[in-house]
Amino acid sequence: MATVPPPEPPSTPPVSEPAREPEPSTDQQPVSARIRQLAEAIGPTTLATALLVYFGYVATRARYQYFGVPLDMTGLSNQDLMLQGLEVVYVPAALMFLGVLTCVAIHAFVKWLLARDTGDDTATTHALLAYLIMLVGVLLIARAIIGMFVQDSDTSVIIGATPLSLAIGPAAVAYGIWVYTQQRGRTPLSRRLARNGALCAVGLFIAGLFWASTQLAWAYGTGRGEEDASRLDLRPEVVIDTKEPLDGLPTGVTATRLDGFEKEATAYRHRYAGFRLLLSSGGRLFLVTPDWELGRDRTIVLPYGDDIRVQLMPQP
Repeated sequence: MATVPPPEPPSTPPVSEPAREPEPSTDQQPVSARIRQLAEAIGPTTLATALLVYFGYVATRARYQYFGVPLDMTGLSNQDLMLQGLEVVYVPAALMFLGVLTCVAIHAFVKWLLARDTGDDTATTHALLAYLIMLVGVLLIARAIIGMFVQDSDTSVIIGATPLSLAIGPAAVAYGIWVYTQQRGRTPLSRRLARNGALCAVGLFIAGLFWASTQLAWAYGTGRGEEDASRLDLRPEVVIDTKEPLDGLPTGVTATRLDGFEKEATAYRHRYAGFRLLLSSGGRLFLVTPDWELGRDRTIVLPYGDDIRVQLMPQP
């Protein structure tokens, strides 16, 4: 008896894999994605350290320049500058977060206005809102241009006015165009032109904030210098014993010649009292007097070595 072979299972058609969507190229990525990629490439720790060193450099340079001391002469390390930058960064960071909260509030208010239905006048109201925002942006851009190219006390001395106008003006124009787009349902610009304009607005916004923070750091450092000058009498008095006499002593410093009453008289023959220590760094002593005044007095710089002896006397 012949055996019948089992029936073959029905063949199933091959399942085709779903077509993958092509990944967007770099030119088609939105502005937010590009900014995120740039932030990831730089790294938050590296960026924060660089900003602290930079703001510390600006503030410390302004602080000691008030006393006529170049920062390069002090020999301060990057760690010292970063510690100085911690004092400066609080106010710009607070202002930045307040600015972000303000932008969020304004955006929420604008979206609420766009969502309102006022009947036949809805389109006109939305268009006027877009034109008003763009007008404010144009005026701020004009203010920034005047502040950059007209150097007088009314336009350039006010701290933060010019850089903040440069930061907010282009952003306001771009935001007004976005509001107009939401109202019309289409953008008046091509996609490539709108993307490039948004990138320029973001770049100007960052540059303006950085410029304003630099001005604030410089003003903070100058204020610290003025505060130091007003409280020099509270610092410990510095008594200097030298082997060779010092010339050009400032007012308020008394010179005494050491006789043989001290064992060190053979090495240190001259004593100068009345100094206040401004800074000790880079192997140098930066000395001032208690009544130091800008434009009248000088800062004495002495190399800190074996040829001088330093004594500190705390003040009551």
